[in-house]
Amino acid sequence: MKNTQSLKLNRDFRRLYSRGKTAAGGFVVVYCRPNRYHFNRVGFTVGKSVGKAVVRNRTKRLMRESYRLLEDRLSGHSDMVIVARNRAAGKTFAQISRDMEFVMRSLGLLGSQTNS
Repeated sequence: MKNTQSLKLNRDFRRLYSRGKTAAGGFVVVYCRPNRYHFNRVGFTVGKSVGKAVVRNRTKRLMRESYRLLEDRLSGHSDMVIVARNRAAGKTFAQISRDMEFVMRSLGLLGSQTNS
């Protein structure tokens, strides 16, 4: 993720949960808010209700990779928290990726650049 830094502070996560724009898909929920930096900041969350540690780690890896592939198409600079829903457990990369693209598009975060 070349133009992105990680969100690590609890206060950043809480600010996005309370004041960010939200969009939900079948497998992920994205909270976002514009930031004042010249790069994106993103955090990933997978709760214990998704499954045991192996399932949660795999889900988080799939979400990170989906974000990495969409990163070049993002417009503007935002703080984002991407949360896995319970249904994300056991889904394929294609399903997670398609859902994340749908959610990012519904929030207006994706530009017109294609990933060819």
